[in-house]
Amino acid sequence: MAGLFRTQLIANRAVLAQAGGVEEPSRIARLMADGDAARRDGRSADARHCFGEAVHACREDGDLICEAHALTRCAQVARDTGNLDWAIHDQQEAIALYRKAGAGPELAHALRHAGEMFLEQQRHAHAATSLHEALDLYRADAEAAPLDVANALRAAALLAETLDERDEARRFWTDARSLYESSCESGVVEADQRLAALG
Repeated sequence: MAGLFRTQLIANRAVLAQAGGVEEPSRIARLMADGDAARRDGRSADARHCFGEAVHACREDGDLICEAHALTRCAQVARDTGNLDWAIHDQQEAIALYRKAGAGPELAHALRHAGEMFLEQQRHAHAATSLHEALDLYRADAEAAPLDVANALRAAALLAETLDERDEARRFWTDARSLYESSCESGVVEADQRLAALG
């Protein structure tokens, strides 16, 4: 969980500084915060620039997890703008760095997003590989957030539906629904609709 803690700490420092707090954020924290703000505002080019600068800064510091996190943000911007090829390129670079750093929770999260991107591209074998590894990592992590696991199960269910694997889809949706019950009403509604359609 160290990598996730560090990522949250960077974000918290940036927010604290913007709110007039005492702690001065690092250049990387400012770049990430500015990139997130630009992405929320729909300024994709500005977001891409900030996250790209963050990637280079993290690389210069030799911080693998920081670099990987910035790359996932680059991938999100590319995905927002419909450039799935570039999004997957950045996401796979991030996955390789998370593997090298031994960052299990971050790796699982990145794999789930990669699986969703592959599914959007109808690259089903790649989607299956990414999603099943993500689920294996989540199942091995007693501290995995239920919402993260549910989202991975949802993606696996959508893949199973696409492949007409109805029994698998039902199983994944049922498991996802039970986890969504505690944190995501819209997830429960979607799961119920999908299960009803599957019969």
